[in-house]
Amino acid sequence: MRYLVVLCGLLIFLPSTGSPIVQSKPQTANRNHALAHDTEKAAVDSIVQCLLTSAATDFHTHGPTGPLRFREVRLGHIISPSAEKQYRLCGQFLQTQVGNKAQWTLFATIKTGDYEQWIGSTAAAFCQDSSMIWDNVGDLAPLLQSRLDSLR
Repeated sequence: MRYLVVLCGLLIFLPSTGSPIVQSKPQTANRNHALAHDTEKAAVDSIVQCLLTSAATDFHTHGPTGPLRFREVRLGHIISPSAEKQYRLCGQFLQTQVGNKAQWTLFATIKTGDYEQWIGSTAAAFCQDSSMIWDNVGDLAPLLQSRLDSLR
């Protein structure tokens, strides 16, 4: 009997090994959410590449002539009345000039069936739209500059 009391006392004071191990299966909803996020990220990356190429090609083909510099180039989108995202690449370019003081000019490259490129005040209307949602991809100016430089 004395041994039984000692044994019970030891069991009470021995440290626990923790909670039982519970295996859980990955939840389908979480997996589907991660897959949808990865798919959307790949789609946005593809759109970024398309718009950078379109913008660089348009600047190369249609000008303005001479060396250009870019700044504050970013990706955004609006939701169309048919609930589709319409992506826009917005930024500023500077035509480097000797003598006269140069001015930064707005541009917008819009993903349509192909693309549209707008410069100046018309670009401002597209890029300063209050319904614009800016995508978090960072400043794309160095990538656009590199694309344009590779065409020259």
